[in-house]
Amino acid sequence: MSKVFMISDLHIGHSNVIEFEDYYRSKAMGVSTIHEHDEKICDLWNDKVHKRDLVFVLGDLGFNIDILKTLPGRKKLHLGNHDKCKAARYLEIFEDIIGPVHYKGHWISHFPIHESEIWGRKVIHGHTHSKGINDSRYVNVSVEMTGGAPIPFEDIKEGKFYTWDKVNFPFGDNSMLADKNPNLSENESIKYAEFNGLDSANIENNIKNK
Repeated sequence: MSKVFMISDLHIGHSNVIEFEDYYRSKAMGVSTIHEHDEKICDLWNDKVHKRDLVFVLGDLGFNIDILKTLPGRKKLHLGNHDKCKAARYLEIFEDIIGPVHYKGHWISHFPIHESEIWGRKVIHGHTHSKGINDSRYVNVSVEMTGGAPIPFEDIKEGKFYTWDKVNFPFGDNSMLADKNPNLSENESIKYAEFNGLDSANIENNIKNK
């Protein structure tokens, strides 16, 4: 049975992204050059995606986009702010080019959609790389959040893959206490603490005493 996957901000061949997102790109992916970076993304894609699967790529492809022709699966492109080729060029690789759409109870968009416009749906987005929104309604599928691999839509739908607890924090860094982050609600702060092995009771008291 075919599957649906999501990924964003591949930045294939874009060497500056290694420096711009050093921790999340080079260190977390275990690469030191843009060539290694691109190879890793392709390897992870090949490991997960099969011929009949569908991959939504949520923009910012990069420079050496012909490499995407070699990857399995049907592909649909949501244009990102760095995608400036003519449509005909992208249609050599993708079966469709689309903007923000509803998909099975979710929004799919390159940019995170403002909360006043989401109408109770979760937003699957890219663009923000390792930054994002500490809100469980937003799921960031930028390479920095996925480790370079496409994410099954079912994992997002079932709540197995989420990013509100990872955006804006270095992976493995427990030094930023959740109660110091104004973007997290009380419940999210406590959940963040428990997820990272912090003292949630302490954080709950700190929040109440603010």
